[in-house]
Amino acid sequence: MYKIKKETKKNKTLNIEVLNLINEQLWLENHASFYYLKLSIDFNEKGFNGISNFFLTQSNEERNHMLKLMTYVMEKECTPTLPQYNFMEDDENEFNVLSHFENSLYNEREVTASIHKIVAKCKEVGDYTTENFMRWFVTEQREEENKFKEIIDNLKIIGNDGVGLYEINKNLLETNPVGPDSIGL
Repeated sequence: MYKIKKETKKNKTLNIEVLNLINEQLWLENHASFYYLKLSIDFNEKGFNGISNFFLTQSNEERNHMLKLMTYVMEKECTPTLPQYNFMEDDENEFNVLSHFENSLYNEREVTASIHKIVAKCKEVGDYTTENFMRWFVTEQREEENKFKEIIDNLKIIGNDGVGLYEINKNLLETNPVGPDSIGL
């Protein structure tokens, strides 16, 4: 987890509590990016190319969120604290498509709670600029949670139906094309 680090650059414009919460959010975005990258690899190994592409796209989105936050902190003449590691525990559980999506929704909800904490602190300290900046993340998280809930609902409807899982995989491949342009290369 993120450890609060003493601000090394003179904090020009951000409340230190807001800065610490944003730095914690950087850690969460980084963790989510690598978690989705791991899931992309896991699904690829099982032959689910569409779901693999979906998680690769999700990983890239989370990385972009981290970069957006980092850039904002630097624009405010402060120093972001970047995560120093990308530790991922080995998952010894049996491969389960529904469980992976449910765990992903749980992670998205943790990110949402963290973002709400930042917005609440901004309101408390009167940091209207950062509060306004964070509104994009509030909207983005609502969309992310809804996306995962829809996939989970569809997975529950199909149960163990291989044809249904094939269709979900195919749909995610079509809606998440992966190539150099789609992942920023």
